[in-house]
Amino acid sequence: MKKYFAAVLAGTMALTLGACGSSSAAASTAAAAASTEAADTEYMSDTAVSDIKLADTNNLVEATTYQIQQLDYLVTALAEDHEYNANFVDGLLENDTYGNLAPCLATGYSISDDGLTYTFYLRPDVKWVTNTGEEYATVTADDFVAGLRHGAEFNSGTSWLLDGVIKGYSEYRTNGDWSDEAWANVGVKAVDDLTLEYTLEKPTPYFPGMTTYAVLYPVNREFLESQGDGCTLGAPDQTACSFGTTSADSILYNGGYILQSYDEKSSTVLKKNEAYWDADNVHMETVTRIYDDGSDPYSQIRNFEANVYAAAPISAQWENFDAYMQKYAGYTTESLPNSSVFGIVFNFNRQTFDNTNYATDTTLAENTHNAILNENFRKALRAAWDRESYLMVSAPKELADAMMRNINNDPSVVRTSDGTSYGDLVTAAYAERTGESVDLSDGQNPWYSKDDALAYIEAAKSEGVQFPIHLDMLVPETHKRLVDQGQSLKKSVEENTDGQIIIELVMRDMDTVQQIAYYNTDPAGADYDISTFTGWSPDYPDPKSFVDIYSPTSGYYMTSCGLTDSNSENYGSDDDIKDQVGLTEYDELYHAADAITDDLDARYEAFAKADAELVDTCFFIPSQMQSRTVRVSHVTPFSRVYSTTGLTEYKYKGLTLEEGVVTTDEYNKAYDDFKAGGTPVDLVVEK
Repeated sequence: MKKYFAAVLAGTMALTLGACGSSSAAASTAAAAASTEAADTEYMSDTAVSDIKLADTNNLVEATTYQIQQLDYLVTALAEDHEYNANFVDGLLENDTYGNLAPCLATGYSISDDGLTYTFYLRPDVKWVTNTGEEYATVTADDFVAGLRHGAEFNSGTSWLLDGVIKGYSEYRTNGDWSDEAWANVGVKAVDDLTLEYTLEKPTPYFPGMTTYAVLYPVNREFLESQGDGCTLGAPDQTACSFGTTSADSILYNGGYILQSYDEKSSTVLKKNEAYWDADNVHMETVTRIYDDGSDPYSQIRNFEANVYAAAPISAQWENFDAYMQKYAGYTTESLPNSSVFGIVFNFNRQTFDNTNYATDTTLAENTHNAILNENFRKALRAAWDRESYLMVSAPKELADAMMRNINNDPSVVRTSDGTSYGDLVTAAYAERTGESVDLSDGQNPWYSKDDALAYIEAAKSEGVQFPIHLDMLVPETHKRLVDQGQSLKKSVEENTDGQIIIELVMRDMDTVQQIAYYNTDPAGADYDISTFTGWSPDYPDPKSFVDIYSPTSGYYMTSCGLTDSNSENYGSDDDIKDQVGLTEYDELYHAADAITDDLDARYEAFAKADAELVDTCFFIPSQMQSRTVRVSHVTPFSRVYSTTGLTEYKYKGLTLEEGVVTTDEYNKAYDDFKAGGTPVDLVVEK
């Protein structure tokens, strides 16, 4: 899984922030440029576009809000970590520059006639190296066996993705028996050094795509077990294991880059792995990521015009946005649509009130709890929210509208045999369920209506909800875009409900917001009523990758909703809440869909019913894809490997830089080639 937080800088998801010069010099220059003016000062330089040139196109520097939390790529579930780890370690397969599945550490695979056994054939002589670049060992099939076991024993945040997929895996990771005898029942085997075999619970046609995700990555057994007694396979103890901390020497590397240095809230430097098996396609000698807390909305364009960053967004939140668009006419491009989803997450069982603007009044707190459990109340909030204005904080109207997403899934994740998109399947399923004809396509705004918001409020009142209702929402006080968006949401909701729904913007420092709304793993720690701070993108090309996150038994978002899952000590204590808000019905639809493996059209249609139920019961309000942006760039268009699922999207592999600023025409020409889709590699080897 890839859990995002909303503070990710506009444009970084589309891979467009880079720079020139040596890493240390670039970092110093970026810091100096960022400090030349106060964050609230409008910035516009007289630098001509023709004078913006990179002196060195072999080193990349980009701005980021993401910091390494851990290097244990087999355990973490955070996009914040994946953005780094994807460059340090390769898996069996990856994607090419068109997004097609392509060979990586495996050159291909075969499938048994019953669809239950996948055999991968590894590339010979791939090297593990230390953080100093010293060769440690050769990658073998046993490394993938060891990686799968380590993730299971350390309760990986992504391990449940494989429940019901790899034979015996779920039982092993949950029964507490870590013996070799118990592990022998798990469907993974090193046939020999270069042949790896997986046995599945049921046919899983998207399994090859799953191998681009970190939970199926390798680890060298000897190195892992050298990192402490608690790292020993079969005897896990997280308190006595130092594998995968934030220290560069706590892992081995077989990917395109090695972690050279990490300075929290300052800079992170990645250095090319000269021993990399595909080194000819790694063009950046170093990648330096400069921490940006979002307090200065002009920091990236400043550094771009100082020839430090190789790309920068042009933000609609700037007062002089139009002047920038005029200055860079003929040079601007837009980041691509993406597969992620952000929206309003409800806390259905809030237990902590340390960060509140209102809930010291227990009556008001109880009123809010009852309201959130009420479907008509949730629909009133959805109808009152002016998403267009919210998104126009950072994007021009046309792009803001294009960012709107109305389902909790990637509408283009799959197509049926007749070419129908998954998004169209959800629209049809919603119409069948409700009798309402609503266009749920991206770019549509079907819910926004003050009249509907007030009607839903009256319906909620008739069901016992006591208005006005206050909703605490955490906002990082130094991040200007998120503050402005919070104020936009507050304004529209309060105006369109005649003050009957009050959004309480609880301003806190970024660390506090992240700890509560992003890193928290305890339902009781979800200290808010609603949150727009996190989002999701798919791990593999199947609707399940989104649908499963709201499963009331195993869904990753149960914690964010203040609810238990099957790993919780008090699991089942909130079943009545799950029933009331629609999660139980959703789970039934989800599992019915996942049981269909022999008819993909039927499978996709069944998953669409679950997504339609989510829209209808409104236990989550999808609002947008990851923020898109207008930008200017030196990055050669579509040079980098690309994907909408898995971890390939984070790799710097293939990326090249141009000396001058890329023109709109140059980008559009490359985009036309990209849309053609290239020629996929046939990965299936005849048995």
